Amino acid sequence: MKNNKKEVEKKAKEKKFSKITIKQDKLLKGIIVILILIVVLLIAYRLFYGKSLATDNKLVKELHGYLMPTDLNNCDGLSNYADKKITTKDLDDTTKLCLAYQKINTKNAPVEEYDKTKKKETCNVDNMIFGSEENEDKCSVVKIKKNIIEETYQKLFGENINTKDAFNYDNSHICYLKDDYYYCGKSETYTYVIDGTTAIYRIIDKAIEKGSTITIYDYFLKINSDECYKNYTTLDKNDNCTKNYNEKSKIDYNFMKKYGTMYKHIYQKDKNGNYYWVSSTPVK
Repeated sequence: MKNNKKEVEKKAKEKKFSKITIKQDKLLKGIIVILILIVVLLIAYRLFYGKSLATDNKLVKELHGYLMPTDLNNCDGLSNYADKKITTKDLDDTTKLCLAYQKINTKNAPVEEYDKTKKKETCNVDNMIFGSEENEDKCSVVKIKKNIIEETYQKLFGENINTKDAFNYDNSHICYLKDDYYYCGKSETYTYVIDGTTAIYRIIDKAIEKGSTITIYDYFLKINSDECYKNYTTLDKNDNCTKNYNEKSKIDYNFMKKYGTMYKHIYQKDKNGNYYWVSSTPVK
C-alpha cells in the first residue's frame, strides 16, 4: 500500500511539474512573439518614417553647407532659399561652377605669375585676360586641374559639369578653361558690393535618413536694416518677425522656430555612396 501511495504522489508531482513546464514554455514563446513583433514594427517605422540623425552629425553639417558660398556676395548667395521649390535645374551653370570652386582647397595649387601688358593693368595669357593687383607689375594666376572642379561639381549636384570657357567665382576673380586646367585670377573688371547691413541666420531643426535620401529641415531668416525677410531671393517681408526684432534680440533656436521660414532640403545618395543636393523647398 505504501509503495502504491508513493507512486501516486510521484505521478502527481510529475504531472504538476509538467504543467508548470508547459506554462513556462508558452510564456517564453509568447515573449519571443512579442519581441519579434516589436522588431518588425520598429523596422516598418524606420522604413516609413526614416531614421533621425543628430543635427550636429558630421555628414548632416557637411550637406547643410553644400550651397553656402564663402561670402554671400559670391555665387548668387543662398539662391536655394527662395519663395518656391528650387532644384539644380533652377541654378545656372556658372552659379554651380562658382559653388564647386568655393569648396576646393586651393592652398596647395600652383601659382603662376605673368607680366603686365605694356601701358595696361592687365596680363594677356594665351588670350586669357587677368587683372593685376594694385601697384603690382605682375598677375598671379592659380592653376587648378579641370577634373578637380568636375569631381566637386559632381559631388554637389549629382550631374556632369556643363563646361564653360570662363566663370567668375566672386565679384573680382575669374577662371578660364584651357586644355586640362582652369586658370583663375583677378578679373579685368570687377564690382564692389557694399552691404554690411544684411544678416543671414540658418539653424537645423532635424535631419532624417530614409532609404537612399537624407532630408534636412532648417529655419531661415534674413534681416536687413532691422527688417525681416522670409527668403533670400525676394523682398517678401516677414512682418511678424520685424515687430518682435531689435538689435538686442537673441537669435536662437526658439526665435528662429517662431519667426523663421522652415525649409526642406533633400539629398540623394549616388552609386558611390556620396550624397548630392536635389532640392530646397519652403515648408508652408
